[in-house]
Amino acid sequence: MRRLMGRRMLLLATILVGACAAQMSESEKQEVSQPHYDIGLGALAENNTSKAIAELKEAVEIAPNNPRYQHALGNAYLRANQPEQAVQAFRIAVELDPRFSDAYNELGAAHLRLQQWDAAIDAFRKALANPRYLNPERAYMNLGNVYMMQRQYVLAAEQFKKVADVLPQSPDGYFLLGRALAEQGKTAEAREQFEKAIKLDGTISIFHLEMGIVQIREGDKAGAQESLRRAIELSPSGPEATEARRRLQGLN
Repeated sequence: MRRLMGRRMLLLATILVGACAAQMSESEKQEVSQPHYDIGLGALAENNTSKAIAELKEAVEIAPNNPRYQHALGNAYLRANQPEQAVQAFRIAVELDPRFSDAYNELGAAHLRLQQWDAAIDAFRKALANPRYLNPERAYMNLGNVYMMQRQYVLAAEQFKKVADVLPQSPDGYFLLGRALAEQGKTAEAREQFEKAIKLDGTISIFHLEMGIVQIREGDKAGAQESLRRAIELSPSGPEATEARRRLQGLN
C-alpha cells in the first residue's frame, strides 16, 4: 500500500511539474529538470536507453530551451537506434545554440544512419565552422567516412589528413588516411601511413590486415605474409582474421 501511494505521489508530482513548468522562472526550471537530466545521463552510461529517454524527455518537457538536454536526448535516441527522433532533438539543440558543434556532429551521425549523405555532410561542416570546437577530429573523421562511402577518396583523404594533424599521437588518422590512399591506388603512400599507425599501436588487427593488402598489391609477398599472420595472431576469431586467412591462401 505504501509503495502504491508512493508511486501515486510521484505521478502527481510529475503532473503538477508539467502543468506549472510554463509558470516557472528559468532558474526554477533548471532546478527541477536537473535531476531528470542527471538520471538520464547515468542511465545512458549504463546503456539503459529506455530509462535514459524517459528521464531526458522529462527534463526537456520542463526546460525545452536547454540545448544540453536536447543534445543528450538525441544521443539517447541514437543509442537506441531511433535516428529519426535523434535528428529532431539535435536540430532543436543547434537551433537553440548555433555554435553547439558536438550537437552538429551527432546530427550528422544521425543523418548518416538514415543514409542522408548531403544532410550529414552539411551538419559535419557546420560543426567544423566553429573555430572554438574542441574536438574537430570527430567531425573530420565522420566527414571522411561519408566521402569513403561515396567513393570520393580524394576528399576522404583530405579529411583524414586533418585528423592526423589534430591528433598526431593517435593511430586512427594515419590508418584512415592510409585506406583512402590505398583506394586511390597510391600504395607507397598508403603503406607509409599504415606504418605510422602500427608504430603508434601495433596491437590492432585491422592495421596489419590493411598493411598486408597493400603489400600484396606492391608484390611484397614476404612482407604481406608477415602482416597477415600478425593480423590473425592479434584477433584469431575476428573478421580481420577471416579475411587475412583468405588472402594468405591466395599467396600460396
